[in-house]
Amino acid sequence: MNQLKKYHTGRAFGALLGIAFCGVSIVAAPLSAQTAPAVAAPSAGAANINITPRRVIFDRNKRTEAVYVFNQGNAAVTVDVALIDNVMLPSGEIVPVSRAAEKGPAAVAAAATIKSAKPLLLAAPSRLVLGPGQGKTVRVRASFPDAAEGAEYRSHLTVTTVPPADSGLTAEQAAAAQRGELVLRIQSIFGLSIPLIVRSGAINGTASFGMITGGSDNGVNENGKGVLLVPIRRSGTNSVYGNVEARVGKNEVIGLVRGLAVYPEVNERLATIPLLRPLRKGEVVTVRYFAEEAKPGTSLASGSFTAP
Repeated sequence: MNQLKKYHTGRAFGALLGIAFCGVSIVAAPLSAQTAPAVAAPSAGAANINITPRRVIFDRNKRTEAVYVFNQGNAAVTVDVALIDNVMLPSGEIVPVSRAAEKGPAAVAAAATIKSAKPLLLAAPSRLVLGPGQGKTVRVRASFPDAAEGAEYRSHLTVTTVPPADSGLTAEQAAAAQRGELVLRIQSIFGLSIPLIVRSGAINGTASFGMITGGSDNGVNENGKGVLLVPIRRSGTNSVYGNVEARVGKNEVIGLVRGLAVYPEVNERLATIPLLRPLRKGEVVTVRYFAEEAKPGTSLASGSFTAP
């Protein structure tokens, strides 16, 4: 995954990050007295890759994992495999530790508390060449420090596409440039990342909710159906991870977001739960955060919201 953006904020990608960023090839024709605008040349379609599983936890009973990287596209793709340290922000956004300073002092302070798992992990191979519809396996092995009982270490396994060698401008495209004109070729670089967590000792992470409120999602939730803003609070040594469900009455599920984590570097993150329909005045919504790992379905936190 590198200019990593979200995802631990919503949808089914609580543990999965996906980003696309661009490289640009530039060719300049001889300069004229008057500068001409840049023109974007067409590029190949973006890669379409997937990773499974979307989250890996190592403990004393599990020291190895096979991570499957699959090319869902119709063209061959080369990907680099690396271990990256990322930090969670209170908004739920995940960014590389190397970019924490861009997010302000709070992000820098959070990044300083992360226990990197990179010294404990070995992932191979470091590069994969995947044909259309082809998948390959990355083997990951974890070791454990002698001390650090109860500690949680984390890094992210990141796969990033490598632009093909012929991603520059063709001779025809370069020749087509007018005098003084820049021709740009935009090449998408796609990346995915999953957390690799090394746990030593008993799990003691717990969760609770802050005050649940209603709100807008800056246009993300279409049709004006509204959202619930749910602060998920974490305590203990470990991260917590699960799904948030919103119900009206016993049977009507009006909101569900899977795979929401709160990592040890933050004590609280805000989860945005898009609703399937607008709430009526006075309706009571029951919100529950339930586990998806060791004991699936176990309630981690609960609360309610009454529509104004």
